[in-house]
Amino acid sequence: MSELGTDSPLKKGPERCPRRSGCAVCGILLLACLSGPVGAQELQPRAYIPAPVGLNFVTFGYSMNAGGLLYDGAMPLQDGHLRAGAVSAGFGQSLGFLGRSVQILAVLSYMKADLSAAYAGARAYRYRSGLNDAIFRFSMNIHGAPAMSRSEFASYHQKTIVGASVTVSTPTGQYDPNVAINLGTNRWGVKPEIGVSRAVGKWTLEGAAGVWLYTSNQQFYGQSVRAQTAMGSSQAHIVRFLPHRTWVAFDSTYFNGGRASVNGVNLPNYLGNSRLGATFGFSLKPRHAIKISYFGGVLTRYGSEAQSIGITYTIIWQKGH
Repeated sequence: MSELGTDSPLKKGPERCPRRSGCAVCGILLLACLSGPVGAQELQPRAYIPAPVGLNFVTFGYSMNAGGLLYDGAMPLQDGHLRAGAVSAGFGQSLGFLGRSVQILAVLSYMKADLSAAYAGARAYRYRSGLNDAIFRFSMNIHGAPAMSRSEFASYHQKTIVGASVTVSTPTGQYDPNVAINLGTNRWGVKPEIGVSRAVGKWTLEGAAGVWLYTSNQQFYGQSVRAQTAMGSSQAHIVRFLPHRTWVAFDSTYFNGGRASVNGVNLPNYLGNSRLGATFGFSLKPRHAIKISYFGGVLTRYGSEAQSIGITYTIIWQKGH
């Protein structure tokens, strides 16, 4: 997100693989096609797919976001427009815990953004660049996907998976309390979530529901305290496996709640927004994969619609290989 503030003058104006080992590699590649930043409006197909114990992966992503700005009702901003590019890097690993398959993921992203908005009666433009809040995620499949070695995973066939996860957003992004809109949020966010994935032939049906819980920002603009109520988040995906280790997903998400307050005064910014998107994943070679994704706003109760397109490159390796 860009930033508009008082620090400078305003400028106006699967197809089944032939060999069982190949099937294992195919599944690993599909797992590793995770997007970079994970946020409150995320679309994450295949989030609970299992993997062999000891699998490691690194991701490098780029996303372009353009459209209306979801600004805070505490700021004198109107008709905001945003164009932002973000690069991200992440590291993940699959583990075994209490006999179940577990995944951990850490993501750090850097953003450059341009913002234009009507500010105090004049059109203003700002450019900002810096780090976003770092994201960490822990997930466990509690039914249908035990911890597996590589040989066990080669013969695994998914039926119904039930998983749970916790995502944590940390206050590590660029933040200045003297400006109106920042890249970082200067607060902690935690989202517990439960998800279900059901395989039906070459199709997979997925759904997940969670809730974001936030601490207060004690250094909000104007020496204020900004709080936000819990925000519910749900998503659904239809995934289709295609030949040559490729897959496509049709994605949707809905989030609501999250009303903010400044110094105890509620703001008129109750969220009730939905997104639709699509994701396409494929492998370049046994240890490399690419994912391309798109989403756009459909229903927006607060703020304006925006579109996003992103690409993620993943490198996979397994301990001892």
